[in-house]
Amino acid sequence: MNVLKGMARVTLFGSRNDGSGVSFEPSRDIPSLAGKIILITGAAGDLGRQTTIELARYGKPARIYIADLPLDEDGKKELLNRIDREVHDGSAFNEEQDTTPTDLRYIDLDLTSFESVQKCAAEFIAQEERLDLLVLNAGIIRIMPGKTKEGYEIHFGLNYLGHSLLARLLTATMKRTAQQPDADVRLVVVSSEGHAMAPKGGIQFEKLKTDCAKMSYSQRYGQSKIALIAFMREFGHRSPEIRTVAVHPGRIITGMAASLGKESRLARVTAPIAPLLCVPVSVGIKNYLWAATSPNVISGKYYEPVGVPDKETSAAKDEELSRKLWDWTEAELRGAGILE
Repeated sequence: MNVLKGMARVTLFGSRNDGSGVSFEPSRDIPSLAGKIILITGAAGDLGRQTTIELARYGKPARIYIADLPLDEDGKKELLNRIDREVHDGSAFNEEQDTTPTDLRYIDLDLTSFESVQKCAAEFIAQEERLDLLVLNAGIIRIMPGKTKEGYEIHFGLNYLGHSLLARLLTATMKRTAQQPDADVRLVVVSSEGHAMAPKGGIQFEKLKTDCAKMSYSQRYGQSKIALIAFMREFGHRSPEIRTVAVHPGRIITGMAASLGKESRLARVTAPIAPLLCVPVSVGIKNYLWAATSPNVISGKYYEPVGVPDKETSAAKDEELSRKLWDWTEAELRGAGILE
């Protein structure tokens, strides 16, 4: 019953960025990010790419690293050129003023592989001494049952575990940055209202090293998204010098959202009214951008659009679940020989 209620909420009553909460306009509200270094996972996709564009267009940080699935050199060049064109086509760009545009760089990242995550972190650390903003944006919402390279259920492995490892590997760099004058270091974790579809108890730890084939796709997805909220909260407790938040972007029509209809009968039935319930990507990223830049963000909170806190389920607020997940993750990564 809880899962059905969660599915109805996500499919029918999802957050729409409809003007509730905080008023946020990128052109007006993104502050200067001069000199800052940013890394965004999944930035080749719709939400991550547009987030990159808006931060570069209005904040003008020194560098933004796009971490996504490996591409050949032509593919990387094409993506970076596309983002650069869109940044400079924006009304905020002025040739006379913008003499030092944001440097865009691509790093290969396969979140289903611990080895790839380690290589991504190592490549970043080899190039940078600071990290001001880490946005854990990449994710999947609907695929057939499967496992990561290390044998974890693939939604959980990609959405949560790969991101958790990446954040851990970059924590020391973020903490050093936080010691700099006027530092404002942030970790923005992209969860979802879909965390409401998690199974009873939030996370079924005993099943995480299976393909969870007997669970519905919605439970597999919800379990990974509640894990991201739990991780955010515990990370914030352990690293208070880093402002740490989780966000739901709202209901957005992207390739990921469209695939929901392939698995959800409710989504197919309500497809004709989907345009009334959804917003474009340019609106959907406002919660990302607010969380990444607003001085009003409170560490340890989960925000729905835009800047609306405390809408998560009781399971997602369970601090014992957060601690249990942290300990489980540490044990798994030590068992894989990654953490001492």
